[in-house]
Amino acid sequence: MSNDLRFMRELIAVRGRLRALRRGRINIFHCHNPNRVLALAFRRWLEDLGDDVVVVTSLSETTHFGYRLGLPREGIWYEVFNSDVYDNCVNPIVAGNGGRVLAAGPPLH
Repeated sequence: MSNDLRFMRELIAVRGRLRALRRGRINIFHCHNPNRVLALAFRRWLEDLGDDVVVVTSLSETTHFGYRLGLPREGIWYEVFNSDVYDNCVNPIVAGNGGRVLAAGPPLH
C-alpha cells in the first residue's frame, strides 16, 4: 500500500460508522486455505437492530473474480471498504463489486 496513513484513517472511520464492527455477536462462517491463501469471512450483528456487517478478507495477491460466498440473508449488501483502492492510491484499476453485492440463490456456507 502506498498510503498507509490514509488507509488506517478511513478504516477506523468505517468502524466508527458501523456499530456492529464495535460490538455485538460474531460468527465466522467461511475460511478457505488452499495453496497457503487465506480467505476469511465473518458476520457481526447486533440483536434486533438489523446492523448486520459481513467482513471478507483475503491475504492473496491474486484477485479472485466470481468467488462465491454465502451471505446471512438475501438482498443487497453494500461494500463500504475496499483495501484494493489503496494500492497506488487511488488505484485506477481497483477490483471490487461496484459498491454492492446482490445475495440470491440457494444457501451456501
